[in-house]
Amino acid sequence: MAGERALTARLRRFFGDHPDLLVGIGDDAAVLRQRHRREVVCCDPVVAGVHFDADAPLDLVGQKVVNRNLSDLAAMGAVPDWLLLSLVLPPDLDARGLDLLLRGVRRAARRADAVVVGGDVASTRGPLVATVTAIGHLEGRALTRAGVRAGDTLHVTGPLGGSRLGHHLRFRPALVEGAWLARQRAVHAAIDVSDGLLLDLATMLAASGQHGALGAELDAAAIPIRAAARRLHAGDRRRALDAALRDGEDHVLLWSQAAQRELPAGGPLGARARRPIGRVLDTPGIWLRDGDRRTRLAAVGFEHVVPPGRADAAR
Repeated sequence: MAGERALTARLRRFFGDHPDLLVGIGDDAAVLRQRHRREVVCCDPVVAGVHFDADAPLDLVGQKVVNRNLSDLAAMGAVPDWLLLSLVLPPDLDARGLDLLLRGVRRAARRADAVVVGGDVASTRGPLVATVTAIGHLEGRALTRAGVRAGDTLHVTGPLGGSRLGHHLRFRPALVEGAWLARQRAVHAAIDVSDGLLLDLATMLAASGQHGALGAELDAAAIPIRAAARRLHAGDRRRALDAALRDGEDHVLLWSQAAQRELPAGGPLGARARRPIGRVLDTPGIWLRDGDRRTRLAAVGFEHVVPPGRADAAR
């Protein structure tokens, strides 16, 4: 594998230039000409053995690390501009593997009209880690998690569950949908469904409950289940539904909108996304209504385990 400086020189040619990139890859930092007043910034990694298996195609791994971040921008209603890429490379990654990884990064960036403008490279005896910082801008207001109101209807942009059969590597961020939803005044809040519908719904409800606890009731018959979840569970409806509620890495948008308010015709949403999957309650708890039966659900999904610490530990 080439040394760091040779790789940096190659990356500058590989990712190219942009008229608003005044100083690009190869210096201590990038210099950008910004034309927007409000920027949106996020950062997410992918780690071998956590976010992808050892046999995963490396071009899809590169695509995933970009799209994870773009999905967060989409949830805010932002338009992507710039990407920073950090790579921590293990010794068993050969030149072909690195090339595939970079091609996946570039492909996902180009699809979103974003440009890689810098980052860093290091080596490790541990697993492959790729991290992207995404920078975008707002053309209107920012959608946040904190605007949910009692009585709102709940919606998702796509089906859920069974992501580990390949969707976790091949998903496309809902950038067009997010930017469009941010322009609709009836839409109150949104979140990227990355850790499972139940857990991310609970996160959104908690963020919005400053003036009293909120809950939700989901309609089992209305939740769109990905075909992969049905295959994974051999057509068992209940287990496929559980997968749709809990699996995670769906990377669709969950949003709330004012009750009795229909979104304008046209736009990027299909009829399925316009139909609610549930509603927001003015009492705590998440409930599932399945025919005549109503069951309370635990807000479970995927969470990384992190060591406990004190907020003032670094002072």
